[in-house]
Amino acid sequence: MNNRLREVREDIGMSVAELARRVKTSRQTITNIELHGQEPSVGLALAIATALKTDPYNIFFVNIVIQDLQKGNSIEVS
Repeated sequence: MNNRLREVREDIGMSVAELARRVKTSRQTITNIELHGQEPSVGLALAIATALKTDPYNIFFVNIVIQDLQKGNSIEVS
């Protein structure tokens, strides 16, 4: 899973260690999410978004739509 976690975190000047402390997880977990595409649990994704004061979609789901569009897949809007 691609995400914007590192970009969003760095934009507000928060370190990996600080984010990990705020969401009560390890620095390694945050690094794995950022660099290796590890998928966080729903609870952790919500905690990360809250700590970064943004919507979880801004971090974790925006790229899914972009990737689908780049592959030529249509997006249905109801």
